[in-house]
Amino acid sequence: DNAQELSVLSALSAALLLTNAFEEAEELVLRYREAAKAESKKRGGFCFYDIESLFKSAMLLEARGRPQEAAGDVRALLDLLRQNEKRVQSYAAACEEVLVQASGGLAVLSLDPEVGEAELVESVAVELAKLRSLIG
Repeated sequence: DNAQELSVLSALSAALLLTNAFEEAEELVLRYREAAKAESKKRGGFCFYDIESLFKSAMLLEARGRPQEAAGDVRALLDLLRQNEKRVQSYAAACEEVLVQASGGLAVLSLDPEVGEAELVESVAVELAKLRSLIG
């Protein structure tokens, strides 16, 4: 069952990323991204796992010294949120949590102009505000 696989991949990849086991996490994160994309396609273009797997991919890429690719995943995550505003309403709190974690954990979203990308930081702030207005 794809939902069960996604749940397991989410939990395992999170545990490995949080313990800095990046080499071990890489295969799981890639598998998680593919499974999430397949689930999104099955659901008509959006599922929460797609958002979360992009965040985890960005974490992994940044840890591997590939900040431009990590920024690309953050942009893709933001695009998904924008393109699926009506569907996001059902997942607003979970999506907000992902963006909060991303803001606190990704250097590309750092407020330090020497490290972070100002345009991405601003875009994340805008999407967080939208999600928070949905939550109430």
